[in-house]
Amino acid sequence: MSPDPWSAILDSFELDIALAVSGGAVRPWSPPADAGPLPAALEERARRVLDAQTDAMATLARLKHDAGTQLGAIDSVPSGAASDRPLLLDVRG
Repeated sequence: MSPDPWSAILDSFELDIALAVSGGAVRPWSPPADAGPLPAALEERARRVLDAQTDAMATLARLKHDAGTQLGAIDSVPSGAASDRPLLLDVRG
């Protein structure tokens, strides 16, 4: 690893957070075997990264739930072939 492996690890986490919330694919992560303990000087940055990860997970969970709700609503609309009556879809809510 580089002389400052934890800075590189935190950089990677920050990049992955940005990728995830923008819809990009995030690579699987496995902890490096030779990083050693987190230096005290990076403790505050690591806490900010952890907070950002927690926020990103909540945002992605909310988006997943919203998408599922919308897909459920779409699935509940009968198809034209199954119904002989006209349908009205209120797109304004």
